[in-house]
Amino acid sequence: MSESDKHERRTHFRGKARPGRRVELAFRAIDADDSELVRAFTRNIGVGGAFIVTDQPAPLAAKLNIMIDVPTSEQTIKLSAEVRWSSAESGMGVKFHDLDVDQLLQLSEYFASLTGSEATL
Repeated sequence: MSESDKHERRTHFRGKARPGRRVELAFRAIDADDSELVRAFTRNIGVGGAFIVTDQPAPLAAKLNIMIDVPTSEQTIKLSAEVRWSSAESGMGVKFHDLDVDQLLQLSEYFASLTGSEATL
């Protein structure tokens, strides 16, 4: 067993991340009554979760509803997520929860449609 294998703490399927891909999205805290829809974008996204760049990160362990507008379709992908870590300076890391087969297929198709033009510099 390699040294990096010993330190792996993930117990869920992460999927292939898409680093450098700017994917527009909106999120809202589930538990907050007055929660507004916040527009943001990702810096890294995969079927297991995402890093969301925002100056309004939700607190650690907050439950979120995330909406990803798919430009190649009229559909919006709606996901449930939990904040796993947060930084006021850069954003937050979220883990997606309870993805069904349709959501996995939508995300996979969307990722496959992305070109290098979405990459941030």
